[in-house]
Amino acid sequence: MKPKTETATYEYQAISDLLGRTRHDVDFYALLIGSIFLAAFAIFNDSIVTLIASMIVSPLATPILTLGLGLASGDWKLIVRTFGLLVVASVIALLAAVGLSMIFDHNQVADHFVSFTGSRTDSFIVALVSGAIAAYGIMRPKVASAITGVAIAVSLLPPLVATGIGLAPGGFTADNAFTLFLLNVAGILIASTVVFALFGAGKVRQAIARNL
Repeated sequence: MKPKTETATYEYQAISDLLGRTRHDVDFYALLIGSIFLAAFAIFNDSIVTLIASMIVSPLATPILTLGLGLASGDWKLIVRTFGLLVVASVIALLAAVGLSMIFDHNQVADHFVSFTGSRTDSFIVALVSGAIAAYGIMRPKVASAITGVAIAVSLLPPLVATGIGLAPGGFTADNAFTLFLLNVAGILIASTVVFALFGAGKVRQAIARNL
């Protein structure tokens, strides 16, 4: 039975939408492939504007947030399914980046603006804050629009694509970019799990499962 209060109804719908977007479907992979191309050409041409566009389009944050929901609710089926989607999407991004780098290698330029070095501590803190805001935005309608800002604040797809470019023959060292990706995933996952648990999102997830 669906919740009756306005807030509970919003939470029910918001989490249902999150679960619906975390699937192996055409929409997810269309966004993924499009964002990979944007991120790759942003790095090739050192375009920060195009890089930001790829961060907004990328669907990678969705399975991470859903994985946090699964951990908060103790739903192992959801955890396994969502983790699998994240791994598949990450592998596709890496392989596509390698292929694009091999095809368009002549377009690469020095990274004057697009760079994945810097303080790892700062990056992790940003990821934690971003993950908390994203989860809070899912649970509270008044701040739902903040999720777009979160997509810009934390970098997920660009460092993953940069890692793939670095793995291509003649590529640059990709260690820094991949470390940044892992830190961002960990920060978002930890923070979203805590926020979802505090807001009782697990109970909402269970209610949705009962109605399926």
